[in-house]
Amino acid sequence: MKNIGKGKILTLEEVIPIKDHQTISKKLVDLSDLHILLMSLGQDTSISPEFYAEERIYLVLKGDLKFNNEKLTGKDLILFEKDKLFDIGAREKSIFLEIAINLKEEEMKNIEKGKKIKLVDYLDYVDGGIANIDLVAKEGVRLVLMAFDAGEGLKPHKAPGDALVLALEGKAKLLVGDKEIEIESGEQIVFPANVIHNVTAITRFKMMLILSIDKMNCK
Repeated sequence: MKNIGKGKILTLEEVIPIKDHQTISKKLVDLSDLHILLMSLGQDTSISPEFYAEERIYLVLKGDLKFNNEKLTGKDLILFEKDKLFDIGAREKSIFLEIAINLKEEEMKNIEKGKKIKLVDYLDYVDGGIANIDLVAKEGVRLVLMAFDAGEGLKPHKAPGDALVLALEGKAKLLVGDKEIEIESGEQIVFPANVIHNVTAITRFKMMLILSIDKMNCK
């Protein structure tokens, strides 16, 4: 991933500004088969209707957006199939992720096209455990929603690609290399590729994980 700090807690406004009457975008991932943009729209700013040659996933991080007739607010997600005409309008200052990816039907997991998902409500906690559900599972990219009961965590591990963590609810302790830090709802962090990391919930904790693997750099 690029244009975003790694291994440290981030808030959205540190990564991308919101300016009146403007649309701003930053490339986080720019691979042949995966593009992730972080975008901001000023209040009452819009993106005109367009068709796209690949599936588009939108995750609203802040604000109030309208995708065709679907209203999305913070922590909502929607998937549009390829060649679907839609527009985007901001009812207030907003920040969101746009993920452009070619998907086969079997690579779209537990997600209905064109229907918004309220991520915080989409996965239940399990007493004494960790629950996760794949939304996209494809070679080189994975979108996973995870729910940790308080005190539960993952063993330290490495991943072959950068992983963007979006904290949706609660608070957790993170290990990144030899450094321990805390993250809470509304904050983000990128776990760098091939660096030891883990997640341990302080309170009940939900997060979205977006893992991106540059296959050219894994050879």
